[in-house]
Amino acid sequence: MNIHDIVREPDEHIRFAAYLDELRQVGDADEADLVIRVLGDPDRTMARSAVLRHLDRRAAALLLGSAYEGWARGIAPLLIGRPLLTARLREWSLLRAITLKLAWHPADLLASSN
Repeated sequence: MNIHDIVREPDEHIRFAAYLDELRQVGDADEADLVIRVLGDPDRTMARSAVLRHLDRRAAALLLGSAYEGWARGIAPLLIGRPLLTARLREWSLLRAITLKLAWHPADLLASSN
């Protein structure tokens, strides 16, 4: 095999994998700073995708516990101006409300993505 035949991953793929790894390992105290840094990446689509995966992972892990509310309140301001991310957090919060038999509105469910 010739070294020139090796296909190099595009930079954004390398950064995406690195961001996912960092987000998976980040502690609660450093999560906001890391999310802000990831969202500041010049490839906004890739950055949004990495943070979306992080939101899904964290929300699923925290969903039924008391830590969810504080986490959601802390992460929500970081997502302002990013409709897909704010909608995803809102949908996780709706799922939590339905699952825990908290107050929720049927219109919120109808407005959710499929």
